[in-house]
This record gives sequence, structure tokens and C-alpha cells, in this order.
Amino acid sequence: MDEDRVGGIADKAAGTVKSAAGNVTGDAKLQAEGTADKVAGTVRNAVGGAKDAVRDVASDVSDKASELGQRASRALDEGTGPLLDQVGRKASEYGREARDVVAAGAESASNVVRGYPMATIGIVAVLAFLVGRVTAPEPKAWYQRDWV
Repeated sequence: MDEDRVGGIADKAAGTVKSAAGNVTGDAKLQAEGTADKVAGTVRNAVGGAKDAVRDVASDVSDKASELGQRASRALDEGTGPLLDQVGRKASEYGREARDVVAAGAESASNVVRGYPMATIGIVAVLAFLVGRVTAPEPKAWYQRDWV
């Protein structure tokens, strides 16, 4: 589990407590801060989940490349030739490079989220709005509605 997931859960819990305290005391500023903390925690948790998913994919790619390299090595042992050995080494090398690129991209995305949390929340909100607009059913025209 990524540290962002744990931190996001903690931020969300702290935001819930802050928001509840604001409700009890009637402090609108504390309530708003709590709500903002909850949203930031949710976003941070989502980023951690995405990083976990990226790591899993990178690990799978690396495992598949290693498996291909082992198969090539076995085939070489059986006498299929040096060309297959080159293919196996190259596949293993590509797998390692893919894992490194994905890990670097995940780390870069994490740094952006940490550096600009409010911009990240805005981007997530815009994306959620767009997904909602694209997936929502088309509304009926005013003359086709049931006015009951």
C-alpha cells in the first residue's frame, strides 16, 4: 500500500473530525476546512491507488519479460541458437526499462499532486464533470416530458 493511500485516509479522517467539530461549534470556517481536508484526503488516496496500480502493471510487465527471458534461455540450452538468446536478453531489458519509466511517471505525478493540491482537486473535479456529462443520458425535449 502506497504512503499516499495511508496519508489520504488519515487526511480524510482528520477532515471528517474537523468538519464535525465545526458543525458542533457553529464555526463555518472550521467546517469548510474540514470539508477541504476530506476532499484532499480523497484525492490523495486516489493518487496512491493509481500509483499502486501502476506499480502492479510495471511489476507484471517485468515478470512477463523475465519469463520470456527464461524461456529463451531454456530454448538456447536446448540448442536453438544465439539469436534466441539475444531476443530473450532484449525482452528482459525492455521489461526493466518499461518498469522504470512507469515508476518514474508515477513518482512525477505524485510530486505534482503534492506540489499543487488545489489544482489537482480542480482537475479531478473537471474530469468528473466531463465524465458525468459524457455518460449521462440525453434529456428529453420539453414537449416530450411527462408533466405529471
